[in-house]
Amino acid sequence: MNDDFIRDLRGAWQSQDHDVTAALQRLRRNRWTPHLVLAMEISVCMLSLATGVWFAWVAAHNEQHRILFALSAAVLLITAPALAVASLLARRRSFAWDAVSPEALLRVGLHRAEASLRAIRIGRWHIAIVAVFVAVLWIAQALGFVRAINFLVLYTAVCAVVCVGSALWMRLRERQLRSEHAAHLSLLAKLQVEGEDSR
Repeated sequence: MNDDFIRDLRGAWQSQDHDVTAALQRLRRNRWTPHLVLAMEISVCMLSLATGVWFAWVAAHNEQHRILFALSAAVLLITAPALAVASLLARRRSFAWDAVSPEALLRVGLHRAEASLRAIRIGRWHIAIVAVFVAVLWIAQALGFVRAINFLVLYTAVCAVVCVGSALWMRLRERQLRSEHAAHLSLLAKLQVEGEDSR
C-alpha cells in the first residue's frame, strides 16, 4: 500500500467521525425542540377553538352576517381538535430520548425526522381545508347567502399569501428533513459496520 492510499483512508475515517460527532451534537442541542413545536401547535389549535366559540357567539347575535360567522365557527370547531390530535399522534415518537449510545441517538434523529415529515403532511391538510373553506365562502356569496364581498376579497388575499408561503416553507423543510433522514441512516449504517468490525 502506498502512503497516499493510507492518507486518503485515514482522512475518510476522520471525516466520518466528524460527521457522526456533528450529528450527535446537533441532536443533543435540539433535544427539546419537538416538545416546543408541539406546544406551539396546540396553542394555535386552542386559539382556533376560542375563535370558533367567539364566531359561534357572533353568529347567534348578528343576523346580517349569521351564515358567514356560523360557517367559520363550524370549520374551526370541527377541524381544530382533529388537527391537534393528528399533530400529537404524528409527533409522539419524537419525544422519546433513549440516547444511551451514539446508535440510539441516531435512531432518535430518525424518529424525529419521520415525525416532522408526518407533521408536514398534516400541514398540507391545513392548507387544503383553508382552500376549501374559501371556495365555500365564495359559493355562498355567489348564491346570495353571504353578503360580504369586501371581507371575502381581503380574506382570500390573506389566505393565499399565508398558504403559498406555508407551502413553499414546507417544501423546503421536507427536502431538509429527507436529507437529514438519509444522513442519519448512512451514519447509523457506518457505526454498525464499525461495531461489527471491532468484534
